[in-house]
Amino acid sequence: MYTTLIFGYTTILPSEEEKMLESKAWFEVDKEGFKELQLGKSKAYILRELIQNAWDENIKVCKVSTEFDNRSVKITVEDDNPEGFKDLRDAFTLFKHTNKRQDTSKRGRFNIGEKQVIAVCDEAYIETTKGTVAFLEDGRHQLVRKREKGSAVILNLRMDFSEYEAMLKSLDVYLTPQGIRTIVNGKVLGYKIPYKIITANLQTEVDEKGILKKTMRNTELHIHKVVQGEPTFLYELGIPVTSIECQYSIDVQQKIPLNIDRETVSQSFLRDVFAEVLNATAQEITPEQSSQVWIREATGDERIQTEAVKQVIEKRYGDKVLVANPFDRNSIDEAISQGYRVIYGSELSKEEWTNIKKENLILATSDVFGTSFADSAPFTDLTEGHLLVKALAQKIAKRILDINLTVNFVKSQASCAAQYGNGTLTFNVSKLPQTYFEDYLRTIKLIVHELGHHYGNHTENSYHEALTDMAQQLVMIALTEPTFFELREA
Repeated sequence: MYTTLIFGYTTILPSEEEKMLESKAWFEVDKEGFKELQLGKSKAYILRELIQNAWDENIKVCKVSTEFDNRSVKITVEDDNPEGFKDLRDAFTLFKHTNKRQDTSKRGRFNIGEKQVIAVCDEAYIETTKGTVAFLEDGRHQLVRKREKGSAVILNLRMDFSEYEAMLKSLDVYLTPQGIRTIVNGKVLGYKIPYKIITANLQTEVDEKGILKKTMRNTELHIHKVVQGEPTFLYELGIPVTSIECQYSIDVQQKIPLNIDRETVSQSFLRDVFAEVLNATAQEITPEQSSQVWIREATGDERIQTEAVKQVIEKRYGDKVLVANPFDRNSIDEAISQGYRVIYGSELSKEEWTNIKKENLILATSDVFGTSFADSAPFTDLTEGHLLVKALAQKIAKRILDINLTVNFVKSQASCAAQYGNGTLTFNVSKLPQTYFEDYLRTIKLIVHELGHHYGNHTENSYHEALTDMAQQLVMIALTEPTFFELREA
C-alpha cells in the first residue's frame, strides 16, 4: 500500500498484492466453514429443507427417493411444478430475494435452506426447466440439460446408518398439505384430517418494501389428536418445528416467526397458540391433563376465555374450590372441613391469578366461611334462652376444660354461626334463629364443636381427639349428675 498527493489530498492506493484480492462481490462464503456449521445438526434437516421447498411450489406430487450403501447416501427429491425454478441463481445464491417472503402461506424466507443441505454433500445436482447446476469437487458448473417440467435435487453424501434411519423416521410426523401427493421410497404420506380447525390472529413474518417484518394476521390452526405416548409438535404448514408438551399437535397455516435454523419459536408465540387451542378444547380435558404445562401456560395468556378458565379450574380442583385467605385461618379450616379444595397463592402463576381474579372465578375462604366478626355489633336484646345457653356453655367449659369462659352474642355478616378463641365463645345471632335458643339443651352440639377448638382446628387430629373426650365426659356427667343440665332451677 502506498500514498500519493492528488489535488492537495492524501489518497491511499492499493498495492499490487491487494489488487489481487479485489472482487465485485462484497462477501464470499467459505464452503468448508459453512459445512462445519451444519455438521452438528440432525440429518433430518436435509429432507425438511428439500421437502418444504417443493411444497412451497405449484405442485401436485413430491417424490422422495433414498439409497444407502456403506455410509454413502443418495437422496433425490422431485416435484412436478410446470415452471420449475423461477431463477436458476436461487440454487447457489444465499439470502437472495425471494417472493416467498411476501406470501405468508409459504414456508421459505431466507433462501438458504438448500445451500445448507448442499454444503454437507460430496456432490449435488439441481435439475430444473431452466437448466442444471452441478456442485462437484472441482466447483460449481452450469449444465445445459433441462427438465420438461418440475425440478429435482439429487444429493450424494455420507452418513452412518443410524443417522440415515433417523432422517427417514423424521418424516413419519410430517403433515402433507391437502392436494399434494408426497411419496417417500414408494410409500405415500397420506393427508391427515385435522381433529379441529380454528381461526386465530397470530404473529407472522412478511416482506414489506424489502424489510421482513413481524405482523399479525388471521390464520387457521389445525389441531391433531395423537396416539397416547407419541410425540406432539408445533408445525408450520405441515413441517414440524419443535416438539411441544401438549396433548395435541398444532399446525399453523402461515409463516411462524423462526430463527434461521427454523427450530426455535418464542415462548410468547407458543403461549398464544396454546391459549387459542385451549379455548376450543377446554371442555374435553380430563382432571389428569388439567395441570399440564401447556394448559398452565394457556390459562395465563391474555387470549384465554373465561369459560376455558372455568373448565380448567373445575377439572383441576373440582366444583368446590376456594382461595385461602391467610388473614382468616379459621375460614380456611372451616372450608377444608366442609369438603372444599383450598388453594394457595403459590399454586398458580401470577398470570393465571390475573385471569382468575379478573372475572372473580374463585371466591376466598373468608367470602364463604368468614369467621372474622370485625363488622359485628353487640347483641343486647337477650332472652332467657340466650342466658341459659350462656350459662350452659360456661358450666361445660369450667368442668371439662377448667377455664372461665367468656360468652358474647353479636350480629355479624360473617358466615359462621359461632366462633371460639382465646377463652371466648361468640354466638352470631344473625345466623341463628331465635327459636334456636328456646331449647338451650339443643345447643350442646354447637358448644362442644366450638370448645373443641381449644385444642386445635377442624383438620387437626387434636381437635377430633378433644371432641371424643368431651363427649365421653358429658355422657358420664349425664349418667351420674343429671342435675348438671338443670339450669332453670339453678
